[in-house]
Amino acid sequence: AEMLLETLPIYAEIEGEVNRAAEEADAAPQPDPSTATLYIQDSPQAFFEEPSPRYVSSQPISMWEAINHGLREEMERNKQIVMWGEDIADPKGGVFGVTKGLTEAFPGRVQNSSLAEASIVGVACGMAILGYHPIVEIQFGDYIWPGMLQLRDEIPTIRWRSNNAWNCPLVVRVAVGGYIKGGPWHSTNIEAIFAHTPGWFIVYPSSAEDAKGLIKTAARSSDPVLFLEHKGLYRRLQARTPEPDADYAVPFGKARVRRPGSDLTVVTWGSTVYLALEVAEQMAAQGRSIEVIDLRSILPWDEEAVYASVRKTNRALVAHEDS
Repeated sequence: AEMLLETLPIYAEIEGEVNRAAEEADAAPQPDPSTATLYIQDSPQAFFEEPSPRYVSSQPISMWEAINHGLREEMERNKQIVMWGEDIADPKGGVFGVTKGLTEAFPGRVQNSSLAEASIVGVACGMAILGYHPIVEIQFGDYIWPGMLQLRDEIPTIRWRSNNAWNCPLVVRVAVGGYIKGGPWHSTNIEAIFAHTPGWFIVYPSSAEDAKGLIKTAARSSDPVLFLEHKGLYRRLQARTPEPDADYAVPFGKARVRRPGSDLTVVTWGSTVYLALEVAEQMAAQGRSIEVIDLRSILPWDEEAVYASVRKTNRALVAHEDS
């Protein structure tokens, strides 16, 4: 069969095309090393002025509700947003109910997927390149590893590998973290590993207000976003806030000072924000002043805010929920 194939005219035609392409590539000059880090991300879209929130209600909402409402508003705004993941369709709306009601609100655009993480993110990559804006869910951070080929090598490098000819606008939502039931297979934090993968924006909200603002920015990003949702904060009372309106969007790379102080800077994110605030309250009774900075974004992280705080306090402690 192979010998027969080699006799066909199309074989010679393809072989000639491949050889010409190889010769053209070999003849091209070597790229300028100074351009090696161009087009990793469409960076300017990550930074903008954070608006003062206008609240639609004075009643606080949970973090899962804030993400749900943000997704609903962005799906209404952009018809190219589609969603899939394990059990995310109604009536369940995912393990934690975050996508509840969206299947009925947007028929055909919110679907259950197979139990195959490589497929979930791989299909999202292809559809994003074609012009859709997928927002997909990995049920728990512990399940994400089968998709690492796509998540590490394929998705975040599209813009760079194509010399800015293509982009890959998608959001991968992942439930992470511990402090509630789950054990060692449902409680992993994954931000440290992905922080070493150029091309991703990585965000990790700790409150309802920030979660809604960040999911809206993620849904409008022209680059891939890893959106980490701590499952212990979905319904935690301290994470509840009044709900910002549909225009509220939080810029990536801008931290929030959760408590000002002068003796020590604690840099943190996710559930450890509340541990840090508790410690700061205890230390205040002893006459110590602790500043608590909630990064909100892991990539990019707000170097300016952290350095400004450390110049003031001369001491820094990083508090995070390791795996």
